[in-house]
Amino acid sequence: MAFLARLGAPVRGFLEFLGDQAHLVLRTLRDALVLRFGQLAVVGAQTKLQIRFTGLDAGVLVAGTALLLGAVTLIQAFSQLSGLGAENYIGALMVLIILRELGPLLTAVLVIGRSSTAIAAELGTMQLNGEVDALAAHGVNPYQYLLLPRWLGVLVSVFALVVFFDAAALAGGFLVARLKYGVTFGFFMDSVRQTLSNRDFAATLLKIVFFSGAITFHACHFGLRIRRSQTEIPQAVTKTVVSALVAVFLIDGLVAALFYF
Repeated sequence: MAFLARLGAPVRGFLEFLGDQAHLVLRTLRDALVLRFGQLAVVGAQTKLQIRFTGLDAGVLVAGTALLLGAVTLIQAFSQLSGLGAENYIGALMVLIILRELGPLLTAVLVIGRSSTAIAAELGTMQLNGEVDALAAHGVNPYQYLLLPRWLGVLVSVFALVVFFDAAALAGGFLVARLKYGVTFGFFMDSVRQTLSNRDFAATLLKIVFFSGAITFHACHFGLRIRRSQTEIPQAVTKTVVSALVAVFLIDGLVAALFYF
């Protein structure tokens, strides 16, 4: 019995986690649908703050990472495919490696490192200080004023950062292709456009939606579970990063299998 209890505890904990995630998502969606017109300004202001922190403040980091990644990808490809007409595969390489996979995935990883940790720590601090209970006591819906703006802000930011990441990675790849083979900008972009398909856009959009939800609600789950002391905050941040990374990689694999397998 003791063995079965030890075996069942992690399964029960995992099912409780999934149940809480479903509750947070459905309750936030339901309460978003009943927002009154006068509440939109407050929710919009909170959403702008989240977009500023998650999107705008991360722009330089994402651009620098993407520029280097695009350049290094083509440098490695040229070093392995030299003599085989590597310049003819520039578009396929950039689309297959950067735009389909690494763009959304690395953007999500950067957002997890910067923003999901901040959300978990902020909500955990509010929970310890009794601010969440105070909001509820004064008739303020925490799902509308805490969770919804963070979800919308992360969603908009991840979408913008993925576009920014892809553009910067293409710029880095073009610089290498130009210096190495003298490839023109028109040839480079035509090569990329011929490989891109509507399926790539659909898969990327689906990843953005699910990545944003996983990043936000994992952070909210662990942040709002803090009850006793400040020492729980770093634990909640660590759990947020680990669980959000697992979720993002799992979603990425499922979407890739759904669209390309």
